[in-house]
Amino acid sequence: MINSSWLREKFLSSKKYWSKLEDLISKTSDELDKDLDLQLVAERIFEILSQIILDICTHIIAHLKESPPQTYADCMKKLGDLGIISPQTAEKATSLVKMRNIVVHQYGKINYQLLFEGLHELHQEFPQFQKEVLRWIDSQEKHEEQKD
Repeated sequence: MINSSWLREKFLSSKKYWSKLEDLISKTSDELDKDLDLQLVAERIFEILSQIILDICTHIIAHLKESPPQTYADCMKKLGDLGIISPQTAEKATSLVKMRNIVVHQYGKINYQLLFEGLHELHQEFPQFQKEVLRWIDSQEKHEEQKD
């Protein structure tokens, strides 16, 4: 059974990072490219918020007793295929997950222009992902109440 309280808590935990994300996207990509402190904050904020998305995705898939996805990108696609999030949100979340892998695993030198764009995308897409997942959670809870 899906732990909706845990999922809601995960979303709530993102709030403490939101102001830092907004500070980062108020900068320019040149500022990010030249400032090591900004780079470190940007990498970490991107990693944390994208990991929240992944944690939520893997929790839902595991508790729906779906076959485990081969990759994190597949996890996002599966949420879209199951109608939990829209295909558009699944596609954008997949893009964020791929960027997260580059940041976390440091595949080569990080392109801070791409990270800057990723931060903007995260700022735009995280709330949409949250809205769609919470809507799905609400519908699941109502369905469970009707069964009782």
